Amino acid sequence: ASAAFGAAYGPRVLPGTYTVKMTKDKQVYTTDLKIIPDPRSTHTAEDRRAQFDLSMKLHRQLGEMTFATERINGIRLALDERAARLAAGDPLRARLLSASAQVDELRKKIVATKEGGAITGEERLREFLTGLYGDVTFYEGRPSQTQSERADALARELADVVKDFDAWTARELSGLNSELTAKKLEALKPLTRDEWDKGGGQ
Repeated sequence: ASAAFGAAYGPRVLPGTYTVKMTKDKQVYTTDLKIIPDPRSTHTAEDRRAQFDLSMKLHRQLGEMTFATERINGIRLALDERAARLAAGDPLRARLLSASAQVDELRKKIVATKEGGAITGEERLREFLTGLYGDVTFYEGRPSQTQSERADALARELADVVKDFDAWTARELSGLNSELTAKKLEALKPLTRDEWDKGGGQ
């Protein structure tokens, strides 16, 4: 996958007074920071609010996408790791590798996976979402209706992938885990939201 440059920056904050806090050892320093709009700008406060609201919505969607990708990829890698510990002719090894390929098809709906990054031109949900986020965030004015509708459409696409992955885990994991346990191998467990949040997810 290529670098998500469109998501390299946080949302543009609204004009107002903010408190900045810096902590050094046990000492905490705070100061007020006043953000004012560019006096040359013709965008209204309502325009900026609409821009901020959609930026934050897309920011949350990026977080949901990252969580979904890590859940899917975690299971894919775990399947590969368990398979590598079994003999080449073991039927369970073949099942695990087949399951890994199924899960990878779901991952490929979110992330472009061809070698070469951006130069391949391959785009998936991740590329579309980061591109839209960048377009909205780097413009101070009101987002277009098309951009708002596109955000909703991408959210539905991501929800469909998550639904498919959840259905796959409900259908397949119990049987695979029974066989893994019989081989004295660790069962497969998808990443939970609580685990992801504690690990620094956002």
